[in-house]
Amino acid sequence: MDRDQVTLLALFDVSSAFDSVDHSILLQRLATSFGLVDQPLACLKSFLSDCTNCVVLGQPRFSWVPAPFSVPQGSVLGPLLYLLYTADISPLLAQLGLLHHLFADDVQA
Repeated sequence: MDRDQVTLLALFDVSSAFDSVDHSILLQRLATSFGLVDQPLACLKSFLSDCTNCVVLGQPRFSWVPAPFSVPQGSVLGPLLYLLYTADISPLLAQLGLLHHLFADDVQA
């Protein structure tokens, strides 16, 4: 601003970030960006396969439904898988010449 240049700040806050992870994209990214193949990739695929969610509200419990777009919350792997899923954001922003800061599910560019 001191040099009469435009300064912009874009804030991205992904609501329900852990619920937005697409399993197929995550597995592809683990293979291409991080080199996971064979047994390690198969273990993670097994971990993510057939995930379901159920809502319990008081006494009634609703039916189980498939959850193909989330990482298991409450697990040790959930946050790690989310970070690996979003790891390509930083190099992309740097390649565009943007200063940026990432924190959990928040991105400032």
